[in-house]
Amino acid sequence: MNGNPFRMSASAVTRSPAQRRRPLPPSLDPNNSKLPFAQQQQQQNELQAQPPTRPSMLIEDEVHGVIELPSHIQEIVEHPLFQRLKHVHQLGLLPWSLDKKANHKRYEHCLGTYKSAQDHLRAIERNSHYKPKLPDWCRQAVEIAALLHDIGHGPMSHAWELASNHNFDHEKNALACVDLIFNNARHQGLVSLRDDGCGRGVQLIKALILGCSDSLSFPMLGHTYIFDIVHNSRCGLDVDKWDYLRRDNKRLKVLNSAEMDFDDVFLQARISADGQRIEYRYQDYHRIYRLFEARWRLHVSAYQCPLTCAMDAIFAGAVQRLAPELLSIQSESPEWLKLHDDNILNVIEKDPISIYIKDSQRIVEVPNNDSSTSHIIRVHKEIPGPWEAMKPEEAFAFFGNKRKKRPINRCSNPTIINKCYKLE
Repeated sequence: MNGNPFRMSASAVTRSPAQRRRPLPPSLDPNNSKLPFAQQQQQQNELQAQPPTRPSMLIEDEVHGVIELPSHIQEIVEHPLFQRLKHVHQLGLLPWSLDKKANHKRYEHCLGTYKSAQDHLRAIERNSHYKPKLPDWCRQAVEIAALLHDIGHGPMSHAWELASNHNFDHEKNALACVDLIFNNARHQGLVSLRDDGCGRGVQLIKALILGCSDSLSFPMLGHTYIFDIVHNSRCGLDVDKWDYLRRDNKRLKVLNSAEMDFDDVFLQARISADGQRIEYRYQDYHRIYRLFEARWRLHVSAYQCPLTCAMDAIFAGAVQRLAPELLSIQSESPEWLKLHDDNILNVIEKDPISIYIKDSQRIVEVPNNDSSTSHIIRVHKEIPGPWEAMKPEEAFAFFGNKRKKRPINRCSNPTIINKCYKLE
């Protein structure tokens, strides 16, 4: 913590010291004896009725350094639905299968995505000559959508979707979390997003999480570009990827700094002249490809590592056998708060096969032609190459000198994984 008592890790937070209040002008100071007594009493009552100003919360993050959370964001972060993310592993079972240091949580990623959204939004405004100012409520909606985009994840993140046979959708589940958080809102800023304009703020937050403006009941009036920030369904460049690629690689150390050189894709972008898109520099085209190449490398080396896939199958099978009823729990249920990694691991401990989750050395690779009939897990995956995973060039909006667009070595061949494991 570098000796600073007011900076804490993402899993332990504190508030900064309250700033000294400026003295009130004499006309507003209830202690001013020159005012009539009745007026003094009225102003004293009004001041007592106002909630105390809450100082900012500072969180030390391994990717972004210090993240400052204003009071309305603090209220969201302190909500039980968000605190639950401290118990959901970002990379599911990967800490048990591949690298125990990759044990960071969705909580940290969501805070990092919030900060990334702030950085990206400030950069595109700084780089643009776009005149219409983004309304404050829209800015708040973007930041909160980034903060809450993964709040609907089940235990062990994407492994829970496998256990449910992909009938569980963490983004749709997040929408109910948004409603629950705002139904409980006390901060006036959150109340305004919920109540003003027929709830347009909350409606926008949910649309940004889904990456779809079609659900809005109002026009964005020249600010549609914000749909390219949190969940960019048009070209796939968004702050979700920007944070998790940096965060995951910091733990996994798969890629070097040159291979992770794509920050300028976000920091040098701008708003299009009509406000409909975010535009990227031609000279950053190779960096866009580098981002998708980094994502592919992490999928091959870690996210879809054969041993991790085998353990995902073990986890999914144990949940389906011992507690299939848990797979139908959604965030509207009071039981959702208890549905996290620690509790699920305790539940499936009763299944003999679950011992392989905490003792992965007993999962042994065998030849694909192994004829054993029991305790065999076969992993077959086809991971698209970065050029296939990246959308066509027409999906992106560019600006600047096209001649500065650098050539890239396109890798379009998929990575085929075909492994067989025996549980010993």
